Amino acid sequence: MQVDDRPDAAVVHVRTDIDAGVAAVLRDTLTDAVDRRGHVVLDMAGVDTLAPDGLATLVRAHRRARQRGAWVCLSGPSRFVLTVLHTMKVDGVFPVFDDCAAALDWLHGEGG
Repeated sequence: MQVDDRPDAAVVHVRTDIDAGVAAVLRDTLTDAVDRRGHVVLDMAGVDTLAPDGLATLVRAHRRARQRGAWVCLSGPSRFVLTVLHTMKVDGVFPVFDDCAAALDWLHGEGG
């Protein structure tokens, strides 16, 4: 996992499926990113699947960010990830974008 700190948001790049093992590391990374920057863009371009532990991690990060008046945006999620979000009825919770640039633009305008 790589984190790019920007003045207005942290961009977290994930390049593997989010299973139970990855979810633990991602939870710590997202908690730190939300606490330091508020807004987080989660670059999921390299994520094909999302396990239940991973989904729970995303929901926790979302709640933490919203408590701080910030957002966790998803960038480039796979069709599988989008299906999981829809099936679990949380697809409307996360702003979803095709790429990180679009997410950052949204945060600068409407979302920020």
